[in-house]
Amino acid sequence: MDCELRRIEQQALPAIKPLWEQLNKLHLADSRYFKEYYKTLLFERRSEKFKALAEDDVFIEGVFPAGSDRPVGYCISTVDHAVGEIDSLFIEEGYRRHGYGGMLVDHSVRWLKRKGCTTIRVAVADGHESVFGFYQQFGFYPRLTYLQLKEKR
Repeated sequence: MDCELRRIEQQALPAIKPLWEQLNKLHLADSRYFKEYYKTLLFERRSEKFKALAEDDVFIEGVFPAGSDRPVGYCISTVDHAVGEIDSLFIEEGYRRHGYGGMLVDHSVRWLKRKGCTTIRVAVADGHESVFGFYQQFGFYPRLTYLQLKEKR
């Protein structure tokens, strides 16, 4: 697969909406306890966090097939004081296992370190633990498990 990685500016965030929606469907399918959350989560609501941050505190990079302006993958990372986070990462099925996800993580970690982050983390949704091995390649390991109260409807 001949693709290139390109920075995506904050105002162009809607370009990744179809990809984010695919990721949300994966989280919905994998979730054991919070299916209702993923059923009702909209891209617009999720992206509020990124729009509220200063431009230099958000790093968005996309994977683009040669000659295309439609991304087939993306990674969003943010900085909050000295804490950096890989907030969202997704690669379309046909483009996985070609190293693009690894390049996105590597670029994000390097960017977060340049921003002075002393803690760098990635949150993994419950039920989606299959990605642990991928992240461990880059030195990410489970440190804590947060439990969240599930509201009864």
